[in-house]
Amino acid sequence: MTTSKGSQKWINSGVFALLYQGSVVIFGFASIFLLVRMMPPSEIGIWVLYTSVGGIMEALRNGFIRNALVSKLVVADQSEKSKVVHNSLILHVLLTLLIVIILVSTAEMLAEFWFAKDIEQLFYVYAGHSIVLIAFLHFEFFLHSTMDFRAIFITNFIRLFIFLVYIFGYYISGNSPSLIELAIIQLCSTGVASIFSYQLLKTKIPSFQLNHFDVNILKKLFHLGKYTFGTTISSMLIKNTDSWMIGRLISTEGVAIYNPALRISNIVEVPTLAIANIVFPQIGNKMRESGVEGVQTIYYKSISLLLAVMLPAVLLIYILADIIILAIFGYEYMESVPILQVAVFYTLLVPFSRQFGTIMEALYMNKLNFYLSLLIAGINVVLNYFLLQSFGVIGAAYSTVISYCIIFIIYQIILYYKFKINIWTVLVEVIAWYVYGWRLLRKWIS
Repeated sequence: MTTSKGSQKWINSGVFALLYQGSVVIFGFASIFLLVRMMPPSEIGIWVLYTSVGGIMEALRNGFIRNALVSKLVVADQSEKSKVVHNSLILHVLLTLLIVIILVSTAEMLAEFWFAKDIEQLFYVYAGHSIVLIAFLHFEFFLHSTMDFRAIFITNFIRLFIFLVYIFGYYISGNSPSLIELAIIQLCSTGVASIFSYQLLKTKIPSFQLNHFDVNILKKLFHLGKYTFGTTISSMLIKNTDSWMIGRLISTEGVAIYNPALRISNIVEVPTLAIANIVFPQIGNKMRESGVEGVQTIYYKSISLLLAVMLPAVLLIYILADIIILAIFGYEYMESVPILQVAVFYTLLVPFSRQFGTIMEALYMNKLNFYLSLLIAGINVVLNYFLLQSFGVIGAAYSTVISYCIIFIIYQIILYYKFKINIWTVLVEVIAWYVYGWRLLRKWIS
């Protein structure tokens, strides 16, 4: 059977997108695997809170800068593409300055909020890290627009590998790093990866020129990004509210106990993130070429494949939760077992949420996506406040599951109304994937 160039490009993109997302999760997992054996839970909790804030800052850039850049480059004329790239960089610099100001001005307040004085200095380091991230993420966003996931994988691998090697060095020496050291090494690894990234694309990315500044393009990028910016904030609030409120209402040790469940659940989500990155640049083209049917096809195929892959993993994690926590995190974190058994099930709803957001943003329905994300973030905050006080740390997992169930129902109603997308068709497609897989297996065995 022959494979078209277009299909081959999708396959290659899929492989490297999966490797990219997988490396982010696995390196993060490996880092925390070593750190929990060198540092007390109270410090692990502080590190988790710090990295969650850093994660939301990077996600803001993805929502405000990357999505707008990719959307604009897809429809831009060849002569206009350089201007789009340059004005996106200008917007990126302005956003980073805002991030730095917010971090520096709120560092002391956040330290008091979480009763974690050591976190204040970490935020000052991250303010410097934010400046270095301008170059790294600008290059990565350009690579996203060209679907060069191979280069994205390589640069992120370098960034994460340096950080992991540093931690491993401490582990084999029998010592432990300070939190401030870890933050500084993160900054340095991003700087090194930025240099490698530039070497990979220096012949492709337009060189910066002042005469490419265009107020109209800047405004268009701003308006494209403002709702995805808000949507990203809301989405990250849903993912981080639990840890933040545990830190406030319980303790940083509670954050450390909750984190293993999140780490393991994130591994299950890797295919979702990979497919979302591939699908996003394609949805606009599908809508233009095939109308509503094109959107239906890409939604059904992507969601059903994700569920077919994730369902066995979720069931396995649920059954073996105690063994997994013991093997990876040790006896000190066995309280995480019931939390993991609850949290792992909401990962089955994540593909629906992720692909809904991808479709809305790709078709410039960002405003609707923003308000829905804001609504569910608010619901999640309220649920966390009451359920944490009623059930302890596991209340955060209950809150997240309930929040995802509510938004799942709302999303399906909207998708049916706008695109006639039916949830039952997704379930039929999942069964079809299993039948297809069984036939392939039988053929391979025979």
